[in-house]
Amino acid sequence: MDVTNIEIVEGTIQDLKNVYQRFTADFASEELKGYEHLKLLMSKRRYKLLLAKDPILHEVVGYAFIYEFDRLQGIWLDYMAIDNQYRGSGYGALLFKKLTKWKQNGFSGGIFIEVEMPEEKEGFTRENQLRRIRFYERLGTKRLPIPYQLPTNDGGLPMYLYFWPSPDVEKLPREQLQEAISEVFNTIHSDVKHKDEILMEFNTLIDDDFDI
Repeated sequence: MDVTNIEIVEGTIQDLKNVYQRFTADFASEELKGYEHLKLLMSKRRYKLLLAKDPILHEVVGYAFIYEFDRLQGIWLDYMAIDNQYRGSGYGALLFKKLTKWKQNGFSGGIFIEVEMPEEKEGFTRENQLRRIRFYERLGTKRLPIPYQLPTNDGGLPMYLYFWPSPDVEKLPREQLQEAISEVFNTIHSDVKHKDEILMEFNTLIDDDFDI
């Protein structure tokens, strides 16, 4: 079954309760945020839970957590997942394409996405990781050539950082990238003890603009 349309609805705290169990099964434990922290982030309004609904089935088929930057034009895609029973039907691509148009008034920046690096060991996990990378690359995202680390309480977890540029973006300035990551570290990852050290080390490694 290939689908052609979904609706995006902004979720509430009650929706977060309903989604959270799926969420903990969809992502690696070291990448997860606690329920109370997600609830706190949503209360600050720039961090949103978005529900993807099939208008024919009248079912929630997936979800995304996004952060809208305070000053920069663009969003940070923190998590995105389609329910197991609906995967492979095109819902993921439809959801991502909806996100590229999320800011209706003057969206001219892009979308940042953290993506797991594939394990070296062959197997189910590595194949899933490679499938996710291929998925985002098919949708026009670009891997930024930087040694990004997801801040966790066990230290920095190496990840790929991808960027989807809107059509009028040809270059990602160094200052914009640093500002975006700093804002994310200080909001989304405000619960992580050593985030400032990871951020400081990372910022020293970004020394140029990026052609997109």
